[in-house]
Amino acid sequence: MWALFLKCMLGAGVVLIISILSKSKAFYIAGLVPLFPTFALIAHVIVF
Repeated sequence: MWALFLKCMLGAGVVLIISILSKSKAFYIAGLVPLFPTFALIAHVIVF
């Protein structure tokens, strides 16, 4: 049950970060926020 709650909070946090960044001058960074896990996986594969 706690795992589901933490996943929901993480998702809500990402949505808030995207909405805040989309209203700032660096709005293009808002498009990169959802891609951070993908970039981390690619970097992990390259390193190992």
